Amino acid sequence: MSSITESLVNKYKNTHKDASLLSSQSADALKNDSTDEIASFWSSVQHLVSSTACGLAELVYRTGKQDFTDKERVEKLLIQKKTAVSYEQWLSACKELDELQNLNVWKQEKKSTLYDWELVEKNLMDLRHARESGDIKTLIYLIRTTWSRNVGNIGNENLYRHSHIGTKVLIEEYLHECQLALDMVTAEDNGIEDKYVLGMLTQTRKNIGRTALVLSGGGCFGMFHIGVLASLLETESLPRIVSGSSAGAIVASILCVHNKTELVELIGTIVEKNFDIFDDVTSKEGFLRCLSRLFKYGTWFDSQKLRETMVDFLGDLTFREAYYRTGKILNITVSPASVHEHPRLLNYLTAPSVLIWSAVCASCSLPGMFPSSTIYEKNPKTGATQEWNHSSIKFVDGSVYNDLPIARLSEMFNVDHIIACQVNPHVVPFLKLSVSCVGGEVEPGYSAILKTKLSQLYGVWSAEVSHYLEMSAEIGISRNWCTKFRSMLSQQYTGDITILPDLSEVTRLNKMLTNPSPEYLLEITLKGARATWPKVSIISNHCGLEFALDRAINKLKSR
Repeated sequence: MSSITESLVNKYKNTHKDASLLSSQSADALKNDSTDEIASFWSSVQHLVSSTACGLAELVYRTGKQDFTDKERVEKLLIQKKTAVSYEQWLSACKELDELQNLNVWKQEKKSTLYDWELVEKNLMDLRHARESGDIKTLIYLIRTTWSRNVGNIGNENLYRHSHIGTKVLIEEYLHECQLALDMVTAEDNGIEDKYVLGMLTQTRKNIGRTALVLSGGGCFGMFHIGVLASLLETESLPRIVSGSSAGAIVASILCVHNKTELVELIGTIVEKNFDIFDDVTSKEGFLRCLSRLFKYGTWFDSQKLRETMVDFLGDLTFREAYYRTGKILNITVSPASVHEHPRLLNYLTAPSVLIWSAVCASCSLPGMFPSSTIYEKNPKTGATQEWNHSSIKFVDGSVYNDLPIARLSEMFNVDHIIACQVNPHVVPFLKLSVSCVGGEVEPGYSAILKTKLSQLYGVWSAEVSHYLEMSAEIGISRNWCTKFRSMLSQQYTGDITILPDLSEVTRLNKMLTNPSPEYLLEITLKGARATWPKVSIISNHCGLEFALDRAINKLKSR
């Protein structure tokens, strides 16, 4: 598949005379990342750059012109990596960086304490021997008994912080051999009945589990998810199960109501779409109107524009209709306005007749920003629109209680692996300290240890604050708000693989509750794609067997 992001950039260049956004991103990306930082931090950066320059000059003097040429090439490749507009450009830069910096040596060395290399090597040799000898029955036996998502701890995130792309060659060879084994057992002339092979592969598929893509809330920052979807789509790494909360529900629903062809076309023209969700508060009249609404109804925005935009994107499709249309399983989290109700996960099983646009509006109803919302359904007999459940039950932002509904997804769909895209500005700074958020950057060993300690420290702090909020709610001090804050603080915000934006992006709080312009949509889509590309090799290794089994099972069923 051709690069979606590159096509988007080229189309923007052809239709907009002012393409300064792209040139500034390409030429000054490294400088732009620091413009939002505070003065003291900038001063320290300047000092660090100055010291590094002096050290580099001394190094060049000692090591000669060739080393300087290599370092100059590395600097250019690092800039190319940060400003790439397609996965191919990014991948090319990473491969050359690994070669220039001798990081391929670590990949070639199979021995490591980070995974059970002996077990992985044994499984690889067993599969290869059975395949080369044409022993189909042994291959099926090995597939059924030895395959798992994390065999030998090959899913260890620390295996992906020693190079710009990829991991141990032994792991990649093992996963490739697994694909060759599947190709052989699903061949038409292998002498084994398709029904038997299908049964064994189906049981193996259940054992491995399922992956879900979970998109967080975060206001206008949620447009970051579009770039994530574009990258996963063009690298064929997009799971069938997708969940979204608040802004994530908008992007997740758009994904799940369109088929692959429609989705590629939609993302390719995303800068032309009208995301008219928020009232304009830049004018005096708009600001006074919102202020009046806040004092009168307790909310800053009206939900009318949100409803109109969602109906325009989604039509009157229900969860069940969307599932039958695309095969994707859409999940949207909503939180009841009452403290006596529990958060709900809406999908084609729990709310088959619910209109998706109304579920999205409810999931976006952040208390204080939008009024609580009623969810509507399509009457199965007449097709008429009616209220779902009872008119007295209102719903608010799904991310308040359950931003990433990991437990419910596991219960309902056998999900045991989560790809999370997190853009909440109150969460991202802390997650940047997590050792699980790796990929695409070379990190020393002490970095992982430091991140682990900081994560543990944050866990202790959040547990203590959650305890005090729980005690406050029990003795009657702002019970509703204390319960909400405690839930926001104590819930899990990461997955097995977590995709995060740059800190400079989530600190632009003036963009959070404003309608995205075409320039901003292009910018944040590119940033979402660039944040996803370092995770592609991790996703491929974590989910390679799962996706390969899906293709093999579909191949057998189609005969």
